[in-house]
Amino acid sequence: MASKAEILKDALFSLSVRVKEIRALSLLDAQGLPLISTLGAGGLDEALAAFGGNISRQVERAQKDFQMGPMYQVHLVGRDRQLFVIPIHADASLAALVDASATPATITMHLLALVRDVLPHLETEEPSAAWSD
Repeated sequence: MASKAEILKDALFSLSVRVKEIRALSLLDAQGLPLISTLGAGGLDEALAAFGGNISRQVERAQKDFQMGPMYQVHLVGRDRQLFVIPIHADASLAALVDASATPATITMHLLALVRDVLPHLETEEPSAAWSD
């Protein structure tokens, strides 16, 4: 039987292969550290995770300060890339680096479907158990 980490990694890689506009996917912990990523270890992986973690903290602040209610995603658009950050629950977020030419609605649909698929594997009694191999 596959470990939870293998299942999560397979889900991320499967989506990044199916949707060519998605350049990178990363599951992040609450501190902005990469738990599972389609990128190899290195600067871009760490930068994406740190930025995604910071966005997740800002989402929590916006919910409290501006009484926004639940937030489903943060979407940043640049000339060459788009960045999506989707809070999954208090301990995890999904960050995606996407081509600028990608349609945001289509990417959002794929990312929310991925969140739906990985959520049962993220819910565990002991947080570290989800990431053991």
